[in-house]
Amino acid sequence: MAGVVRVSEDSVQAHHHPPSSVQVGKLPSQGQVLLKLFVHSVAMFTLPFVAYYTSKDFLESKFGVEHPMNFIYGALCAVVMVQIIIFSYVYQAFKEEQIASKLKVALKKE
Repeated sequence: MAGVVRVSEDSVQAHHHPPSSVQVGKLPSQGQVLLKLFVHSVAMFTLPFVAYYTSKDFLESKFGVEHPMNFIYGALCAVVMVQIIIFSYVYQAFKEEQIASKLKVALKKE
């Protein structure tokens, strides 16, 4: 991640930087948060459909899987894709929360 500098307790205590020189992870702006929400929303709408039809057609053409199993496997691929998108969004939100908590700790120590 660009612009992220790790701050440990030792580095803050040992160097005694003035408040303006302590750098912690940069919090995202409101525009960046909305863009992330938009990208994940578009992904949530499109990627499960792509996963469903791609896997269904692939299983029919390459492995000869017939109805109803190709629909079931396609649906499973779509569900897995939804779970991946949700995990990605939650993981990124969790990382932002960690950056915010590190920033609060660094500011309290100064």
